[in-house]
Amino acid sequence: MRHKSFFIVLLSALTLTGCIFVHDTEGDWHRKSLARNPQLTVGQELLDLDLARESGVINNTEYEQAKEAILAEIH
Repeated sequence: MRHKSFFIVLLSALTLTGCIFVHDTEGDWHRKSLARNPQLTVGQELLDLDLARESGVINNTEYEQAKEAILAEIH
């Protein structure tokens, strides 16, 4: 009986460790996920954008707007 109780407590502790939540008050994770990759070239951004249009992720209007925004950053 003692081993069974120990096993239940151990299993509960291991299960609950997966439920730990760390609250990010600064929102850094969101800001970092939206930040542009500084190593990404303009050419690669345009290729990725074209691929998104061809695969149907974005429409032609969204493509043109995004392309203009990318090209405006280099001027």
